[in-house]
Amino acid sequence: SPSGGEYAIMCTGDGTSFIDISNPTNPTVLANIPGASSTWRDCKVYQTYAYSVNEQGDGIQVIDLGNIDNGQVTLVNTTNQNGTTATHNIALNTDSGFLYRCGGSSNGLRIYSLANPVNPQWVANWNTRYVHDAQIVSYTTGPYAGREIAFCCTGGSVSLTILDVTDKSNIFEMSDIPYPNNEYSHEGWLSPDKQYFYLADELDEDGSFPSTTYVIDVSDLNAPFVASSFSNGLPSITHNLYQKGNLIFEANYTSGIRVFDATNPLSPTEVAFYDTYPQNDSANFSGLWSCFPFFDSGVVIGSDTSGGLFVWLVNNET
Repeated sequence: SPSGGEYAIMCTGDGTSFIDISNPTNPTVLANIPGASSTWRDCKVYQTYAYSVNEQGDGIQVIDLGNIDNGQVTLVNTTNQNGTTATHNIALNTDSGFLYRCGGSSNGLRIYSLANPVNPQWVANWNTRYVHDAQIVSYTTGPYAGREIAFCCTGGSVSLTILDVTDKSNIFEMSDIPYPNNEYSHEGWLSPDKQYFYLADELDEDGSFPSTTYVIDVSDLNAPFVASSFSNGLPSITHNLYQKGNLIFEANYTSGIRVFDATNPLSPTEVAFYDTYPQNDSANFSGLWSCFPFFDSGVVIGSDTSGGLFVWLVNNET
């Protein structure tokens, strides 16, 4: 926040909640912005605004966080300028100031300018295939300097699709790569040096195939390839993952949060975990949904489908 406070944004079945975790041992719920009842909701932040979407409607809810340090969170706009009001997920490139609505009623990407952050303006669609989740980044060095690239996990299309979205009027596909045992390309994250994309498949665990993360070499965006994969051998479903420094943080449903050291980017090894669902590690959709490791303090948060908000400190972070 403007004062340096840290806040968790928790997507729930009936809205978006804002929780002060500046004292991480005593989280305090400040506000809940109601929305359509939905199992799937996502929220991202740009400047002092949060943008919340869900699968059942509402379009984009714009929430003002400028006065959150005084306990005030305000819904200031709801907009839906293109197509269905449903959205599965939001990807937001804070460097370029563009918001990408992912999925919702079989959509691909719907792109909005945040030049006026209170009133997002639709600029383009890409609907060649469904996009379940995406990471969009701006390259500042190397052969792709000046270009904005979208790494799209395409759900049942079981691939990673890489798009050049620099010119919103001329979006084009750079490459599309499947991977072994592909069932549902769910989510993934770039390594800090942008050399590798770590991809989580949500449905490849079948009782005999363990939770697996695929390492895709994306140093050449026109010719990516599967370089390796890694696993901790558990049957739980790989869901959402993020990398900070050398550590990969994975929310793996019934086995909770799993932390991997990626000092060797082709062979990350598990170094820590917290099981939020101790009943079992089976391949079902109970337990930890997602996590967020990017707070300056080193605090990590997680959202659990039955256990609610978890707040952790991961020691020996590198």
